[in-house]
Amino acid sequence: MSPTPTSPQETNSELIAQRDRLIEQFATLQSELGGLFYEMAIRDHVVMEVLVGRAAELQRIDTELAAVQRVLESGDSAAGGNCPSCGALYARGAAFCAQCATPLSAP
Repeated sequence: MSPTPTSPQETNSELIAQRDRLIEQFATLQSELGGLFYEMAIRDHVVMEVLVGRAAELQRIDTELAAVQRVLESGDSAAGGNCPSCGALYARGAAFCAQCATPLSAP
C-alpha cells in the first residue's frame, strides 16, 4: 500500500489512478464472466456456484469503483483513507469498512 498522500492534488491523482485501475478490472472481469457463461452454456453444463463466485468478485469491484467515484465527485475532503485490512477507500467519519466490515479508528 502506498503512503498517505500529502497534498490535495496528489490525493486526486491517486484516486483517479485507482478509479482507472478499477474500471479496467471491472471490464476484464465482466468480459471473463460472460465468456465463462457462454462456454458453460454451449456445453450444457452451467455451474452456478462458479458463476456466482465470479459475479460476487465483479460486484465487489463495482462497489469499490462507486466509492472512489463518489469521493472524486464530492471533493478531496470526503476521503477518510484506505482500510488497513483490505485497502478499500472509506469516507471520512466511517466507523466500519464497507468492503470487509473492519472497524476503522477515528482520525
